[in-house]
Amino acid sequence: MTRATARLAALVVLCCGACEKDPDDPQTWVDQLDDRSKMSEALARLEYMGDPRSVKPLGEAWRRSNKQSQILRTLIAVAGKTDAKTGKAAWGDAVPFLIEAVNAVWEGGSRRAVDDGVVAASALGRSGDPAAVPVLLDAAQRQLPMRHEGNPARLAAIRALGNFHDPKVIDVLTKILEAPTDKQLVQLNAAAALALAESGDQKALPALTRAMIFVPAIFPQVRTAITRVGKPAVRAMTAVYQERDAELAKLMKERGFDKKAPGNMVYKGATLLGDLRAREAVPMLLEGLKTEPRIAYYDERSGAPGPTTHQGILGALRLILDPATAGAVKAYWSNPKTDDGVRPLAIDVYGMLATDASALAELLKYAKDETQEPTIRQAAIVAYGRLARTREQQKPIDDLKAGYEEKLRKAEAKKPEKDEEKAKVEDEKAIAAFYRDALAEAQARIGVAIECKDDPGCYAKAVPVRDPKAAKPAQKPTDKQNADMVFRAERALLELAKMGDRGRGTLDTLLQGVDSKERFVRQAILLALPRIAPLPCTKCADRLNQVIEDQSNETTLDFLTSETRIVYNYFLWAGK
Repeated sequence: MTRATARLAALVVLCCGACEKDPDDPQTWVDQLDDRSKMSEALARLEYMGDPRSVKPLGEAWRRSNKQSQILRTLIAVAGKTDAKTGKAAWGDAVPFLIEAVNAVWEGGSRRAVDDGVVAASALGRSGDPAAVPVLLDAAQRQLPMRHEGNPARLAAIRALGNFHDPKVIDVLTKILEAPTDKQLVQLNAAAALALAESGDQKALPALTRAMIFVPAIFPQVRTAITRVGKPAVRAMTAVYQERDAELAKLMKERGFDKKAPGNMVYKGATLLGDLRAREAVPMLLEGLKTEPRIAYYDERSGAPGPTTHQGILGALRLILDPATAGAVKAYWSNPKTDDGVRPLAIDVYGMLATDASALAELLKYAKDETQEPTIRQAAIVAYGRLARTREQQKPIDDLKAGYEEKLRKAEAKKPEKDEEKAKVEDEKAIAAFYRDALAEAQARIGVAIECKDDPGCYAKAVPVRDPKAAKPAQKPTDKQNADMVFRAERALLELAKMGDRGRGTLDTLLQGVDSKERFVRQAILLALPRIAPLPCTKCADRLNQVIEDQSNETTLDFLTSETRIVYNYFLWAGK
């Protein structure tokens, strides 16, 4: 090599050493993971890139760093990203590290180790990798004291097992589901029920049925699991409703439930038949309204009676939403022998079922009667608002509302001096305002029926649909405008539901609006979907699943999310 060539070579080396590494190459950032001053930026870059080649290096860096939580979470984020072409995630390289993180919980780890074990167990469930099953089963079956700090990791492992359709998994989940709640946290029983809900395995149905009766604290989770089973659950819940499940009846007697919860089987069987939208159950449900009602259960602390079998039946009829049942429900609420504690529910359900105005005069009589129970009056006003459809039928509501507005004005004009008189005036104002507002809601409901008559397309326009591209309104809607929107939408959705197949053309609008956070709107959409959707309806299941995932972290929506999941479960099996 000549002296000139040597100088050139040295210059090239020097220049290359000064060159910056490619920022679009994940290895550039992997190389910085051991430098604490650069770790945060490197992890952010790697998560943004989402390159599956960085998963294993991230795991190795996690081990070298004394298992830093930040690295583990980035590893999970990268491994969980789906490839745009294949639609698959890159869990393979991540699984060994995730297993290690779960096992670290039981090795006398810190609170950090427990938190990492929770996210690792959840990620193993998402991975669906069979290699994860043994470690999740081990974690799920750990016998821990109720206050043990490892219980959150055990809970996460139980939930993660719902992603695996393995007989061993179902057996373990069933065992946890039925474990005595004085021996373990009841949250573990609930987690097992939700995991079984994910699996949808028919094998778990007997255990879920027992838990439905004997572990009342987790009834919401068990409902979700049973509805996921699908058609076989209809047969099982029919047997429960008819009290023909011999094993259950025997256990009821042995445990004294035949006395402290005499109507429990009928009530909960009816509730699940409603959740399952079991139209074939309608005749026996209507027959059940003719039998003597029984208390479903008594509060263990106060001894107060809970709901009756008739309330369970009425709830089921509301969900099945067959207009042909309206006559029987009307006969029930108009019967003088019907308990006034149940009558409001029957009137409310009737307003959802009926397709004619034949009961308006009776409902108006209840609405006007100031000696009547307030709950009955309110239910009558709501039902009237759901059934009236002409300006002539609306006029009595207008007049009644005007009367309460006048009462409110007179009460507000009073200037009492004594405390007793002040309290009386305040009561007058509160009552007048309450009925004024209830009647205003009825006006909003009737208004959309007057406008749309029998046009499904018109009703669809009343359904609030969130358009992310739409400009925000220049002026925020008033409380009254918001209320009118909600109750107009509810009436419109009930009209569509009653139309059945004739409302099918509005399905896409309903699916678009099913993420509504307004309780009345969401529930009305969930009522309408099973009535108007063609079966099977894959796009219904897909859309509902999307809403569940998008809103899963919004705890204020837990009730609506649970209701949405039950309808989602219906579309997973209905028509198949």
